Amino acid sequence: MGLFTAPTPQPYGVQAPIIQINQFPLWGEEIALALYFTEVAGMLMAILGVMEYTGKYPSMAKKGGPVVFVSTILAFAFFAYDLGRPLAATASPLEALVYFTNSWMARGIIFVSGLLLFSLLYTISVLFSSKPWLRVTFATLGMLFGLFSTVYSGFELAATTGVPFWNNAGLPVLFLAGGIFVGAGIGYILAFVTKGDEGIMARRLMAKLLAFSGIAELVSWFMFLATVNYINVFDEVAYDYLLSQVTFYLDLILSGLAVLISGVGYLFSGPYIAVLFNPSLKQQKAIGGEARPSDLPTGLKYALLIAAIFAIVAAFLTRADILFAGQYAYQTAPQTPFQIVSNQPIPIGSFGWRG
Repeated sequence: MGLFTAPTPQPYGVQAPIIQINQFPLWGEEIALALYFTEVAGMLMAILGVMEYTGKYPSMAKKGGPVVFVSTILAFAFFAYDLGRPLAATASPLEALVYFTNSWMARGIIFVSGLLLFSLLYTISVLFSSKPWLRVTFATLGMLFGLFSTVYSGFELAATTGVPFWNNAGLPVLFLAGGIFVGAGIGYILAFVTKGDEGIMARRLMAKLLAFSGIAELVSWFMFLATVNYINVFDEVAYDYLLSQVTFYLDLILSGLAVLISGVGYLFSGPYIAVLFNPSLKQQKAIGGEARPSDLPTGLKYALLIAAIFAIVAAFLTRADILFAGQYAYQTAPQTPFQIVSNQPIPIGSFGWRG
């Protein structure tokens, strides 16, 4: 039996002198969507950047570049909508430079701004330029800003003193794994509509990435939950609230199914099982000729498409569940004799800098 368990809000709340803290505006669905589209854009750009080094996926680059750019715009749009000051987005990157050394929010704005810039330049170079060095340069810069954009929110929430449930070192790892998971899911959808040998290679590659990133997502969830500090009443309320939510279990179920389906896809994308379904490959290799990449069975390709959709949905649920569970405890956890003053929350937004 823990110190406090209450899956539904009660009218008591935290009493004076900090009752106004509970009435401070909280982050809602807009921020959850903003964080989600940030990881979509960031990790898809990182995946495209790695693929760009091989020079084997020009069609994937032409399809993925615009997706990254549009996703980054959506992230900025939801951030601006939450702030209530859409025009602030034009000046916030410059203002954030002043606070870069002491605020994860300022760093995040700079990272996402860089992702927006270099994803646009990468898309332009892919569609209109024939210079490989230009594409690789913008892909590399976009990849770096994409990685930083994906993980910064994990560090930002982990540094938020107002919400103890977020103060967990496993949070950046969970967000990184979730970002790779959703990036692989979208990457497979792009590969699904890509024709020829490039599409075959991309589908096989994304099937493997989907399987391994899904495993990383589940392991990261376990690591995060296993390191929750139950001594803090706010952490325990958030933990109990998280375990009472249907979306949490839906997240785990979808992630597990995606891993199961893509794991089978990974096995079928290997060279040995592929030979079982296409014996001519063995003969071609015996002769010494270079065998064309073998495509996945039709049924498995569509099954992997479903797994990719599962990954896309599960990645959003991960961010939303973490965001709302911490804030739930922030609003409803009562002051108890077991709680010390240093554990009292402070208003969200009072840390660091909010541009």
